[in-house]
Amino acid sequence: MKKPPRLEEIRRDIRVSPSIYSRRLAEKYGYLPYMVERYISILGVDETVKLLEAFEKPLKPVVRCNDLLIDCRELADRLEALGFKLREISWSSGSYRVVEAPRSPSIGATHEYLKGYYYVHRDAASLIPGILLTHGYSGDILDACAAPGGKATHMAQLIHGRGRVIANDLVLYRLKALIGHVMRMKLDNVIVLWSDARKLPDLIDERYDRVLLDVPCSGEGTIMFDPGRKTRTTIRDLAVIVRREIELLNAGLEMLSEDGILAYVTCSIAPEENEYVVHRVMMDRGDVEIVEPPLKLFNWSSWLTTYRRHVFPEEFKKCIRIWPHRHGMIGFTTCLLRQRG
Repeated sequence: MKKPPRLEEIRRDIRVSPSIYSRRLAEKYGYLPYMVERYISILGVDETVKLLEAFEKPLKPVVRCNDLLIDCRELADRLEALGFKLREISWSSGSYRVVEAPRSPSIGATHEYLKGYYYVHRDAASLIPGILLTHGYSGDILDACAAPGGKATHMAQLIHGRGRVIANDLVLYRLKALIGHVMRMKLDNVIVLWSDARKLPDLIDERYDRVLLDVPCSGEGTIMFDPGRKTRTTIRDLAVIVRREIELLNAGLEMLSEDGILAYVTCSIAPEENEYVVHRVMMDRGDVEIVEPPLKLFNWSSWLTTYRRHVFPEEFKKCIRIWPHRHGMIGFTTCLLRQRG
């Protein structure tokens, strides 16, 4: 496995010098200045303001029907009878945005929820990688950083009867939540592991045709849920996160079988955690290429091909970037990768 880069090297690559205008915007919306400077360099001033405004607006949760236990139309009717107003998500079968909710019960405390008839996602963006990875696929999937289980249980439904999900995580309290969801939803094709994903290549002989790597990240795309993320991650903190993401991506690629596909996923809009990480791994290894998504679910944005002094491969246009102000979802990215033989 490749030796991870030094923190000093990463900090040098991602260091910025905020302008006066970005400082004023950062002060108005409560951000660290380097974050707003970054947004302006990518989007321009006007669209940056739209992004910052989008982060100020809460998002409604999403219900994903467990069609192994109940007909999804019946579930929608039962929830609407309880006072929930649902809007179907056109690109994800059996998924609904909760547009309105009664005072009681909450969407996570209904009889139907306790029976395992659905999973509650904070947003629809997390449905994207599971749909792409399982499209036309039969076989096992490794979810290397799986807890609390939204994507793992989604994929377990999608490949039920055709494969298993090996769901791994390191954080015990999150792993307990994953096990709880698997049991509640009565999914019998999930195997749970407890390990640092970076150690999996040395611990497991098996290699997989599909790997989901939803890396622990800054969470910069989820500011609408957690405003503290506006100031939580300094440049030094970001360098530490990026180094771990590089290590995780290298390990995830080692878990791929020949011609296998890995989905690299973050809930961050920071190019340091997305374009930079993938490009760095591609340059260090020399055996990684981008895979075109098998479906175009909706009109998403693509990854950046330039960012400040960095020039990224043109094939990054195949990778998926979700912007809150453009797509009405959290900030989210997905990129499909494979190793060249």
